[in-house]
Amino acid sequence: MPNQLTTRIISALVAVTVLFCTVYFFHLKGVLWMSFFVSVVGSYEMSKLIFSNQYPKFSKTLFVAISMIALSYFQYYTRIEFVYLLFPLTFTLVGALSIIFHKQFSKIEDIFSYVAKFVLGLMYAVFLPLMIMWILQAADGMIWFLCLLAVVFSGDIGAYTFGTLFGKTKIAPLLSPKKSLQGSIGGLLFSTVAAGLFSLLLPTVPLGILLMLGFFGGLLGQIGDFFESLIKRIAGVKDSGSIMPGHGGVLDRLDGVYFASPLFFIVLYYII
Repeated sequence: MPNQLTTRIISALVAVTVLFCTVYFFHLKGVLWMSFFVSVVGSYEMSKLIFSNQYPKFSKTLFVAISMIALSYFQYYTRIEFVYLLFPLTFTLVGALSIIFHKQFSKIEDIFSYVAKFVLGLMYAVFLPLMIMWILQAADGMIWFLCLLAVVFSGDIGAYTFGTLFGKTKIAPLLSPKKSLQGSIGGLLFSTVAAGLFSLLLPTVPLGILLMLGFFGGLLGQIGDFFESLIKRIAGVKDSGSIMPGHGGVLDRLDGVYFASPLFFIVLYYII
């Protein structure tokens, strides 16, 4: 356990250092490219989780290819309606492929499952990361991006601290046996405080909005963590990937950030 904790700490410090250097030397453009790379890795992890050997072998490659094209094309279009095109186009493409490789399917449920995995997988691995890229390009986008990270990762720290000290009531032991109600409350507290501190960097934003973002952003982050655990349990894997030693893959580390990003996007573009 101590060795695992040490690995996690070193891995996290390396990730923070890479992010800091990217922000310092390459500014917004560098962070966008970094986000693109991370999102592509996440889409590859997602393809492995949702497409077993029963599906056509090219499915994983096609999923990642569509993800790369969509991320490249839509990352600079901050109007959400543009992304609506992604899903009917993907549905049409995958539907056509289902006809070509019809021998792979024996029941109608197989066809709809295949198409649904593509479309909903893109929702997770492309649409949510695009929200983060759009947040970066808003006014004070870098600060909002850091606020999003602070809310989710502070929540992780708070949940771990409170769970270790006071955790007794398990929330969903089959999904995540270590997570407790007390840890969840501590995580929400840390997330809310972290967002409130950003009033120093965002003085024109009402404190109430920041506190709301902290609480509900932290809650969505926890939901994202449980959802990722659910996917991994059903897929029969411990981690979505291995890009971060001690933490797992991109989806393992950023699931909470992904789930909280729509809330930040809506507040940033439609409320403030």
